Order: sequence, then structure tokens, then C-alpha cells
Amino acid sequence: MRFAIISVGNELLNGDTVNTNASYMAKKLVEKGHEVKRIIVVPDVVPEIAEEVERASKLYDFVLVTGGLGATHDDVTNEAISKALKRKLIVNEKVYNYLRQFSDNEFAIRKISSIPEGSELVWNDVGAAPAYIVENIAVMPGVPAEMKNTFEKILEKFEKLSHFEEQVRIDGYEVAILNELNAVVSEFQDVQIGSYPKIGYVIVKFSGKDGERVKKAVERFRELLKNARR
Repeated sequence: MRFAIISVGNELLNGDTVNTNASYMAKKLVEKGHEVKRIIVVPDVVPEIAEEVERASKLYDFVLVTGGLGATHDDVTNEAISKALKRKLIVNEKVYNYLRQFSDNEFAIRKISSIPEGSELVWNDVGAAPAYIVENIAVMPGVPAEMKNTFEKILEKFEKLSHFEEQVRIDGYEVAILNELNAVVSEFQDVQIGSYPKIGYVIVKFSGKDGERVKKAVERFRELLKNARR
């Protein structure tokens, strides 16, 4: 399946917070054989969130949204999802009654409990705001521990597909392997090949749905490197 990840929060855009949620979800999805086609970061602005969610839900099989589910003024994700899908925001009685056990702040409880009509709840075991699924969109809290708790439950709903991955480390600089890298990329177009330069070495990652093709691509790359150094 093809996924888009939308991270909501001004703190992500101004550099105060590193977007570890998106990288965590992307890695888990890819390990399960799915594709992450977009990672999008948007501010705490209802029309902008709604626009990106609406677009992504039409372009991709499933959309994952994190952040903005709390009770403060900048927690506007539920309103934006409601606007994007043209669904009413309603107080979910299960969430309302659950939160009522821990707080008597009516405003906060009602805000956190108000989710788009027809949503499927995904309970949050480590925080207040639950996640939920509506149409082809899953919406989760932005606090990393809460995101992980709810995301792992949502991830179980998607089947595991074939995914194979191998890495090759080459000492030196990327420019020294360009010819060999381009040759293997051209020859194995069904294998995803990425080159990631580090300090003093390069990691080349090979991945795909066919394990044999991934293995052959790695072997071919090693062969090309060996011949070039003779």
C-alpha cells in the first residue's frame, strides 16, 4: 500500500522539535513491505491541515496524521479532519466518560472527546487523547510515546508484504563509486537503491519485494566495484 504521513505542529516547522514520529512510522511501514510516498509537515492552521489531508487521502491508499489532539488553543487537528472529510465533529461518549474519571475540566474533556462522526476509536494507553480511524485516515497524538502506542495497534490492521533489504559499506567518498552505482541502478530498475554518504564512507542500501533480485543487485554491485579496482 502507498502511505502519506502528515505531521502537524508549529514546533516541527520552527525547529523546536525533531520529527521522530514520521521517521518511526515510515521505517515500520517499509519494514512491513509498504511504501511511504510523502512526509508532509503542516502548521497548526485548520485550512492548511484540511487541504493536505484531503489531497493526500485522494492520492494515496492511506494517510497517517499525528499531532494536535489535545485541549489547548493550537490543538486543531480534529477540526481540520472534520473539515477535510465534511463530517460533523461530535462528542464521543466513550471518550467523554473515560476522561470524566480523571478530570472535571469540561472544556478540555469536550474538546478532546470531539472527533469526526463515524470514527473508529483506537485507545491510547499512555495518554488522554485517543487515536481514531475515519475513512482512509488514521489520526494519532503527537507525543511520541502516545503515537507509538496507538500506531502499533493501527499497524496491525495492514498485512505484511514481502520486503528484502541489504546494505553495502564502501570506504571513501560517493564520487568514487558513481559509475558502478549508476550501472547497477540502470540494470536493476526493479530494486530500490539508495546511496547515503557518511564521514569517510558510504552506505548503499538495496531493497525490494523480490529477495533474489535484491541479492543479485548487491552481487553485481560488488562485482563492478571489484573490477574497477583492478
